[in-house]
Order: sequence, then C-alpha cells, then structure tokens
Amino acid sequence: MRDINVQATNKVNIVGKLIEAQFREGTTKDGKPYESCNYTVRVHQNIEGKDEIHEIPLSMFASKYTNAGAPHPGYRSIQDMKKMKTIQEYGEAEASVIRSSSGSVAENYFVSKSGQLIDGWRINTSFVSEGGRGEMATFSTDIFIMDMRDEMDRDETPTGRLIIRGAIVQYGGKLDVVDFIVESPDKVEYISRNWSVNDTVNVKGRVRFTAKEAAAPTSTSSWGEDVPEIPTTQTVRELIITSGSDEPFDEDFAYDPVEIKKAFNIRKANIEQAQVNATASKKAQAQKSGSAKYSWE
Repeated sequence: MRDINVQATNKVNIVGKLIEAQFREGTTKDGKPYESCNYTVRVHQNIEGKDEIHEIPLSMFASKYTNAGAPHPGYRSIQDMKKMKTIQEYGEAEASVIRSSSGSVAENYFVSKSGQLIDGWRINTSFVSEGGRGEMATFSTDIFIMDMRDEMDRDETPTGRLIIRGAIVQYGGKLDVVDFIVESPDKVEYISRNWSVNDTVNVKGRVRFTAKEAAAPTSTSSWGEDVPEIPTTQTVRELIITSGSDEPFDEDFAYDPVEIKKAFNIRKANIEQAQVNATASKKAQAQKSGSAKYSWE
C-alpha cells in the first residue's frame, strides 16, 4: 500500500496577468523573519468548451533563510514580485504575466463564532516568476475517493454534474478533504462506471474562480408597489475534473482505507475541538458583556 506519511502528487500550474499583490513582513515565534504575499491572477481559459475569465487568489509564504542558513528562494521570489506590474496600477495591457508551477491545493476551513464549520479550499504557491505562455489554471492531484454523489440544485433536482469528495494526503500524513466537480456528461458516465468510493485515483482539470449574478428575489405581495431588489453576486470556486487516471491505482500505489480513516479521525477531532473553543469563547464574551440595555427600558 502507499505510505500515507508521504505527500501525494498535488500540483497546480498558474499562468496569467497579475491583478494585485499585498505583502506582509513578520517574525515567526522562534524569531525567524518571513514575508508573505496574497495576490490575484487573471486567467483566460477554456473549460469544457466554454471560454471563461477567472480571477484566482493565491498565497505565498517564505522565511528569509532556509534551515541551513542560506537565502530562501521563495523569499527572493516575493521580493521580485514587488517589481512586477499589476493590472490595478498599470492596466491590463502593461501588467506582468506571471507563472507559478509550484502551487498545490489545500483545504481551507474555519469555524465561525457560533461553532459552524465553513469549509473550502485554497491554492498555495512557493515560487513565482515573470513571463509565460498560454494562460492556464490547471491541477493534477492524487486523491482517495471518500464520496461520489450527484449534484442537486436548491429544488433537489439533479444538475447533471457529479461531485467527488477527495482526500488529499499532505505533508506528514495530514489529511485535507476537498470537493471536485465533473461537468461533462460523458466524463460523468465514464467515472461513474470506472471509479468507486475507497479508490485512489489521479484527477486533472481546471481551476474555476469567477463570479455569477444571482437573480433578484421577486415580490410576492398582493398589494402595493413592487420594490426592486439589487441582484446579488455569488463567488464560484470550483475544481473541474477534465481528465484523470483510466482506472483506480493498483494496490501498491493506493492508500489503505484504514490509514485514511485514522487520518480523517484526527482531522475530525481537530475540527470538533475548534468548534468547542468557538462556542466557549462566544459564551464567555456574552457573560462579560452582560444583557443589553436600551434607552426605552
């Protein structure tokens, strides 16, 4: 079986124009200087026959020196980014085209103050260079299939898309859980026949990060004026599978479901502890503030 302590294949390639970049310097708990950068790249690409424009947020973090004391290449990459031209400052025609071939998909969840789990994903990068051809935002990731289900709309009607919940083994055996989408009917049919829960497979595809306008609610009042509502904008963040391994990996290259379950239980315990901490903090804050008083009481 595959060693769960070894990080899985997990690559993201990004080529596009730099929209904006925000930098932050700091010092780690053990006194090491670092710099981080949150930046956004505009990518024009075709997904399943449809031309789309994506504005993809990315993040990068690097200490100034490696453990051996040498200058860290990622830190130098962040310094180089400060010299690049952004769409925000120079316009799209003059903005720098940047390339990152060292990205990876990672789970990005947090627990709200009420204890609710808000799940999602992000793309981390470790090195960026200027220049590149052929705009793209692609991924190639080995996953352990935890679930496969038809996507439903708000009316519980199948959309025709397939959702694959995949476990990604990260450094040190840490388990991330991320949803992938299959859109094309022929790909949905192929995967449904050839892949199953508990299989280990490779998925390749395109990163979709865009916005769509949701229809404004209509008035249901039987009298009076219909007051217009402003349509809302929803962010669409999806990992669209467009290809992958023909069949599940052989046993020698597949993850042991027992080991995956152990790692998943550790992830579950961490989430539950975060929820306990959030609700305890909320309760303590409520007791500290006391009951609200109003001017008319």
